[in-house]
This record gives sequence, structure tokens and C-alpha cells, in this order.
Amino acid sequence: MSEAKQRCQMDACNRAASTHCFCCNKNVCTRHFTEHIDTIKAQIDPLANDINTMVEKIQGLTIEQITEGCFAELQQWRVDMHQLIDEIFLIKSKEIEDLIEQNKNQFTEHKKQQFEMIVKIQDDVKQLVEDGDATFEQIQLLKNQLAIVETNLTSFQKDFLSINAKVFAQGLVTVSSNLTKPPVIQNRLIIQPWTQNFSEFLLFVLFLNKTRCDFNQYLIQQLYQLILPLKHQQLHVLVVP
Repeated sequence: MSEAKQRCQMDACNRAASTHCFCCNKNVCTRHFTEHIDTIKAQIDPLANDINTMVEKIQGLTIEQITEGCFAELQQWRVDMHQLIDEIFLIKSKEIEDLIEQNKNQFTEHKKQQFEMIVKIQDDVKQLVEDGDATFEQIQLLKNQLAIVETNLTSFQKDFLSINAKVFAQGLVTVSSNLTKPPVIQNRLIIQPWTQNFSEFLLFVLFLNKTRCDFNQYLIQQLYQLILPLKHQQLHVLVVP
């Protein structure tokens, strides 16, 4: 058992173990330990480049950049709604024209009937004027007949064609911001807005790692977790508390 511990635990390696590697948690030979260190060191420069890119992204970030998409979307919505309204207008105009054509004969017949009724009332009034002996009941009867004609005309106009046009409410479009939501805690990471010293903090951590002998693999992985999800984001950042 002790003999196994003195051998390098990497696959297909029979060299004697010279140290314990905390990255893979194995006893390794000098060659494999050096390879592990070189592998970790190789991650520093790409990570530094990612951080520099993120620093430039933060420094160049403006409110106009993060809101121009919303304005563009709202403008496009406006264009689309205008187009939709024009399309609806043309469709409904055609429907009105079709209904007019469909009800044209009924309109002509109704108009003829009401005209005949009003002509009869008119003749009756002329006769009463000529006779000069109209009674109260006769006058009331003529008034009632006139009221019936007026009611028929009003009712027919309402039944002939109607339209119910509704105006869109302001709630059709909503505007909100997620910045009012509380931060989400995930293990040791907190999602918070950008801070002015965030980039300096990351660069300082990198500097400490470059000056250490063991090049802590865990810390580098943590930094990568901070940087990589942010390459295509603008509003939030993960910060180690």
C-alpha cells in the first residue's frame, strides 16, 4: 500500500511521486506536476484578455446603448400597429360596402313605405285645414302617426348599419425594469449591478495569483465563472462577496 502511494497516480505513469497535486488531488511525479502548473498558467493570459475586454465594455457602456433596443422595438411596434390599423380599416370598409349593397333593396322599400305614410298624413292635415272643423282626437291621431314614422326611420337607421370601434388601452404596451428585483444569491456569488472597482478587484486577484507558487486552480475557475457568462450581457455582473 505504501509503495502505491510513492508512485505517480497519473494513468500509465510509473515514475516516483514527488509531490501532491491539489488540482487533481493525486500524488504525481515532477513531470506531471510541472505539466499541471503549465496548464494552469496557460489559463491566465486568456482570462486577463477577457477581463480587459470586460473593462472596456464597462467603461464604454451608456444608458443609450442599453435602452436603444427598447426604443427601436417600440418604434417597430408603432409601425406594425399603424399597418395593422390600415389593414383593419380596409377590411371593415369592404364589409360596410357589402352590407350596403346587401341592404339596398330593404332601404328603398322602407323609404317608400315611410314616404307613403307621411304623404297620407300630409293629405289628412290639408283636409282638416280645408274643412276647418278638426277635433282634438283627429289632431292627436295625426301626431301619433307622425311619431310612428319618425320612430320607424330612427329604428331602421340603427338596424341598417352599425359599427363598434374600440380604442386600444395604454396597457397594451408595458414598460418595466428588473433592477428593482432583489439580488439572487447562488452559493458564494451574488448578482448585483456593476461597481466602479469591480475590474480593479479582478485584476488585483490575477496579480496575486501570478505571484504565488501554487497558482490556485479553484480561484481561477471562479474567475472564469465570473467573466464567461458576462461576455454577451450588459446589465448585471457576478461579484464575489
